[in-house]
Amino acid sequence: MTRPLRILLVDDEDIVHQTLGDYLRHAGHHVEPAHDATGALREVAAREYDLALLDIRLAEDSGLDLLHQLQSVRPDIAVVMISGHGTMETVIEALRAGAVDYLKKPIRLEELDAVVEKAARVNLLQRRNRYLAETIADLQTADPLPHLVGQSEHTAEVRRQIQQAVEAACPTVLITGETGTGKEVVARAFHQLAHPKAPFVPVCCPALPETLAESELFGHVRGAFTGAAGPRPGHFELADGGTLFLDEIADLTPPVQAKLLRVLETRAVRRIGAPQELTVNVKVLAATNVDLELLVEQGRFRPDLFYRLNVFQIHLQPLRGRPDDILPLAHHFLALALARRPMPVAGFSPEAERRLLAHPYPGNARELRNLIERAVILCRHGHILPEHLALSKRPEAPPPPVPAGAPAEAASDEAAVIRAALEGARWNRRQAAIDLGMPYSTLRYKIMRYGIE
Repeated sequence: MTRPLRILLVDDEDIVHQTLGDYLRHAGHHVEPAHDATGALREVAAREYDLALLDIRLAEDSGLDLLHQLQSVRPDIAVVMISGHGTMETVIEALRAGAVDYLKKPIRLEELDAVVEKAARVNLLQRRNRYLAETIADLQTADPLPHLVGQSEHTAEVRRQIQQAVEAACPTVLITGETGTGKEVVARAFHQLAHPKAPFVPVCCPALPETLAESELFGHVRGAFTGAAGPRPGHFELADGGTLFLDEIADLTPPVQAKLLRVLETRAVRRIGAPQELTVNVKVLAATNVDLELLVEQGRFRPDLFYRLNVFQIHLQPLRGRPDDILPLAHHFLALALARRPMPVAGFSPEAERRLLAHPYPGNARELRNLIERAVILCRHGHILPEHLALSKRPEAPPPPVPAGAPAEAASDEAAVIRAALEGARWNRRQAAIDLGMPYSTLRYKIMRYGIE
């Protein structure tokens, strides 16, 4: 059944207003009458309409001229022409000018139903396209960091810190913050400013197999170990000239930490089994959601590696501490979701936005992104409503600081989104990683972590 529409019926015949108007109102639509161009333009200037049913020939006005005027005032409005006297050439001209469809008098009610349903779909698609265009236009400004979204003072300070790190040509940057706060987004923003045409190589450290971590990072030569059938460059070589992003660096084993420290000090790597070193020019960005200083005190992280990484630190606050970023991020994630999965979703209802602002987000921006992804799937068309967000009805007090690691609720949300992406990609993991906007190695790790089969 077509959702209730606000319809403007423009015709100079009272019988048309009586029959069509009453029928559409009985179907649940809100219908406003207009008998001429002046009345129609007054109506669309005063309020938004989803659909205009417009007689192609009015007593005092041209329906074609009014079509152009309506579209200039309300580009989103879907217009259906009513033809009683015009020729087919006139109808074709109206369709070329942007009319969605036409009805021929006398109007059959089953045809009216079909055309109204079609117009409703077109209207939603037009609203979605406008929403996406406006969002993209906001991103494609002179802003050098368009994907670092937010309006809070904290986000502005993070932007300044990224620019300072780039201008100072910092060889290493440590990015800290809770899980899901956007540490990789910051790393990519740094890379985009520093050397956008060079490689950006993200590495999920927990996903590195313990026995192959050195080979993955530093490479190996043929015969270096069982199974090394040929030479292979490591992540450092692949990132030469660009940026290597080591996510959750605290998960590296002590032997790998020692070799990483040497590479940072000498700016050279030695493949496993190779007699000589290779010089590399790489910016190393490391991220962690735990307190590295505490790990140093506990003897679980090398102090010299910590000092080498901590030359310049950028700390990201949790999302609950920067509420001014919530709605900008929500609209950004909605635009990304619609770009990957086109659906006629027009945006958020006011109540949905209020609910988004009231949620504490223990999983931070990642949780918000997962909520929006799921809401798009549940909503399918129209505006996202509170029931599509699957949030608690009562605003919750911000929770106390949580230990490192994703909270169970956020993890459950993330697992559901990953499973939906895998199903949508027919279990093609590489395609699902692209759809989710995450590195393939990270997706493999999360599939293993959540036990997704």
